[in-house]
Amino acid sequence: MNRSEPIVEGAACAIDRAHRVVSDIELGMGPEGIAVDAPGRRAFIACSRSNAVAAVRLDGHPRPWLARTGREPIAVIFDRPTGRLFTADARSDTVTVLDAASGQQLARIQVGAYPAGLGYDEGLRRVYSGDTAAGTITAIDADTLRRAGTVPAGLGAGSIAVDAASGRAYSADFMASSITVFDPVGLRPLGRISVREGPCKAVANPVTRHLYVASSLHGSVTRISLDSGAVLDELPVERAPVGLCISPDGSWLYVCNRGAGTVSVLEARTGRESHRIDVGNGPGDCTIDPVTGRLLVSNAGSGTLTVVERPWLPPPGPAPPHPAVGQPLPEFALPDLRTGQLRRSREWAERRYIVCFFASW
Repeated sequence: MNRSEPIVEGAACAIDRAHRVVSDIELGMGPEGIAVDAPGRRAFIACSRSNAVAAVRLDGHPRPWLARTGREPIAVIFDRPTGRLFTADARSDTVTVLDAASGQQLARIQVGAYPAGLGYDEGLRRVYSGDTAAGTITAIDADTLRRAGTVPAGLGAGSIAVDAASGRAYSADFMASSITVFDPVGLRPLGRISVREGPCKAVANPVTRHLYVASSLHGSVTRISLDSGAVLDELPVERAPVGLCISPDGSWLYVCNRGAGTVSVLEARTGRESHRIDVGNGPGDCTIDPVTGRLLVSNAGSGTLTVVERPWLPPPGPAPPHPAVGQPLPEFALPDLRTGQLRRSREWAERRYIVCFFASW
């Protein structure tokens, strides 16, 4: 379904034209990165302060397991062909590999210092680790679980986006305020793109041919052409944007504003902000369930996963006023308890009896 198509109402029913928070699911401490197994109807959330990944069933059942990882897992990737999860364990300098069905730990792969982000290319069968303190990118073979090589990047390398159409990949370098462009096959740097302060997350939109970069210290999202590499514009959002995701049809961009407890919803082609969604405290990452179209948001401050129905729609409007508001009081008559005289509306109002009447109702 094209989420940008207008919604038509029929005479027999009224359609809800607003998004709705369906649930807030309790997780471990400090939930950050999210990955979804759509056919398996599960979401996986890296809980950084619990040193674990939580698995949540998307059909509403309780969490099936909490699997241990290295210290401070921040990002998580689901590899569909092997059914494996990969987590970037920042304080262990490792990538942990888990069996997504059971949570069993399969391997622990040493990478560069403080890996805070991951990237993934299913076609190349590679997982990329952004080694923040080392300023490098480590490539891992998703099948053999062996290191394939490293790429020099800017200081603070973290989140990685891969554009399969152009054969280029992009690393958000937090401390260098730049994007490192590199060859995901040959593992060599191709150039740098300057962006605003504190780039935390990069995502590629193959439909609009844009790369979006959340600059957490500037409160904006930088939009870059995937074809030319040119910076197109800066899209203002709320405080400390740290997480991003694109709707499956490429129409909408969702931005997690950690400092505001909201998600900004932007039209992907124009960059115009449509509305904002109130979520939990400290939202860090988000993704779309491609089956239901629901938005999943991890709230690091609340320790929860917020599930939002129809996130592309604006919030509910104010309740309409009652038809009687602003209208004159209807005519009525009541007996005066002192005299027994039947008094009507005007007489009660003039003597202020009507105030006493409603005050004692």
